[in-house]
Amino acid sequence: MSSFQGDAQGNSTFFEAEEQVETKIVSVYTPLIYSAVLILSLVIFGSQYRKRQIMKKAELPSIFDENDARDIHLTLKQMSEEQPVHEKVLKAALLNRGAEAIRRSFKMKELEPQINILYKNGSIGEDYWQRYQNEVKLIELEFKQTLEEAQELQPGWLQMFVVVTKEICFNQALSRRYNSILKRKEVCAEEWELKLDDNGKLIE
Repeated sequence: MSSFQGDAQGNSTFFEAEEQVETKIVSVYTPLIYSAVLILSLVIFGSQYRKRQIMKKAELPSIFDENDARDIHLTLKQMSEEQPVHEKVLKAALLNRGAEAIRRSFKMKELEPQINILYKNGSIGEDYWQRYQNEVKLIELEFKQTLEEAQELQPGWLQMFVVVTKEICFNQALSRRYNSILKRKEVCAEEWELKLDDNGKLIE
């Protein structure tokens, strides 16, 4: 009888010790699991929040006109999913899109000192200031997307892509300036009733 009681007490002590060990294991892993779930939730929330913020910024009216270079590239990219588009065509459209992003970035940097002065003096309101800040961030995002597209289209093309887009941007700027000079020349000729030939030279 005493041996049976001793065995019963020994078994109860064993089960109690086992329960204590399980309780300790649960108590150790519970904070870790909770922390992992919390961090994962914050990461998902932060990602969704950034996407919503970008969408809200994209809905604000832009300072620039429509981005034809981006629209053409996106249209060609969509067409390539249905029927093959030559790689050189996609590259040319992407380079033009990148050049437009660089042009807009330079233009915003040129305007920055004047915008800051006008905002500090109260000459422009908070809405226009927010539009300016929003435009700068969207242009940065646009150029970043073109870099990602270039790397995806041809791995290792990234460095050359940046160089070529800058050259295209500068060449387009020179072309626009040259065309503006010709237009001014035509306007002046009309005002002074002068005649020009097809090459833009004065006819005596």
